Amino acid sequence: MRLLVKLVRRYVLAGVGIALGVLILNVVIPFGVVFAVAYRSYFQLPFRPSQIANSFTLDETGTPRPGPEHTEEEWFYSFDWAMMLNDAGEIVYRYDLPAELDHPYTTREVVSFTRWYLEDYPVMCYLTDYGALVLGYPKGSLVRYNFYMESDLLHAMLATVRPVILVDLLVIVLPCVLFAWGMHRRLRDVEQGLQELAAGRPVQLAEKGATAALARQLNQTGEHLRSQSERIARRDAARTDWIAGVSHDIRTPLALIFGHAEQLEQDPALPQAARAEAAAIRAQGQTIRSLIEDLNLTSKLEYDAQPLRRARMAAAPLLRAAVTDFCNSGAGEACTVDFALDPSAETAVLDADAALLRRAFANLLGNSARHNPGGCNISVTAETAGGSLRLIFADDGRGYPPAVLAQLQGAAAPDAPAPHILGLYLVRQIVRAHGGQAAFAQNRPRGALCTLTLPLAPAGGQEPSVSCPAGGKG
Repeated sequence: MRLLVKLVRRYVLAGVGIALGVLILNVVIPFGVVFAVAYRSYFQLPFRPSQIANSFTLDETGTPRPGPEHTEEEWFYSFDWAMMLNDAGEIVYRYDLPAELDHPYTTREVVSFTRWYLEDYPVMCYLTDYGALVLGYPKGSLVRYNFYMESDLLHAMLATVRPVILVDLLVIVLPCVLFAWGMHRRLRDVEQGLQELAAGRPVQLAEKGATAALARQLNQTGEHLRSQSERIARRDAARTDWIAGVSHDIRTPLALIFGHAEQLEQDPALPQAARAEAAAIRAQGQTIRSLIEDLNLTSKLEYDAQPLRRARMAAAPLLRAAVTDFCNSGAGEACTVDFALDPSAETAVLDADAALLRRAFANLLGNSARHNPGGCNISVTAETAGGSLRLIFADDGRGYPPAVLAQLQGAAAPDAPAPHILGLYLVRQIVRAHGGQAAFAQNRPRGALCTLTLPLAPAGGQEPSVSCPAGGKG
């Protein structure tokens, strides 16, 4: 409704503005030109005809003459000639009067030239105490018309002014309102189409009226987005199925590798070097299995297919367990771990999926160990601030390569090759799925630094729940 009011106001104001423009163009400007010409030709005369007529007096011979304060040339500067007639039609005063006009005039002749012309001379007549003053203009300088109108006709015309104005306003406003209403209907359809398009639903608008071109573009855009979404969905489904298939098919070969490698590693008949090689094969197999699990998990998190089995849990035991598993796994034999919890973090409670969080913690610790084979010092600290738990994983090793850090911070160039950061990418996905944030940076003076911020659970008990991140299906 607000859009309709805006459209009506805009078009009505436009119609009124057009009407005023037409009025100014056809009435005000012509009248202005007429006034300017009249002012120049009448109001700027040295002496107006009425002034000349009122200046006449009788001289010592009893002859009427213009006032002595000016000469005749000055009084009659704007006229070709002048004369004064007495009641009998005789000329009692003349100034530059043409010879053909110098004669007595009958009543009929006087009546004729007062209404029209005197021998093609436009004239003006004024009554004075001494007779009728006739002032002659140059031929062709004035146009004279006599206009008469019956009073009833004049009153009838004046009476129609108000209805005509009302009808004019109606003629101006009504088309504007109708056009605005039609435009509002079309724009409302376009607005609904945009809402459907934003919601990802198909759009099919009627391609007619003033918005036909816009509706056609929206229909084409909707069809393009629909086909694009179908292609992306098929591609994502193929990717997910491929990852799931690889994860399934690789389990049997990995199991055989683990079994034979473990047998060879524990066979006392083999030399120590051969047993060490078998242990290395088993460790690399575990790395492959971890990578496959990460790949499968990140794919599920990316497409909201991994359910979050949330439950209220204390954060401190979960973090201690992750550090203990890392230290006992042998992966960090060359590393030392400093573990420090702020007193506020000891009582911190999370509403989280414990398995996923432990996986994220393990990836961060394992990343420091893998990329620093010569060993490094790892510090894990935890504190609470502003309703969140902040976990800081830092080491004093090599730090993140520039390309990896740029990718993690979202500052990489669009055409830059993507580095292999599956484990760290999975950390960010897990934290975001819990409503938190993961920030990666270089440690100072050297090493890698990752800060995880997780929201604390609200006060009060809550039953364990299963949910999907970002509205996915679990």
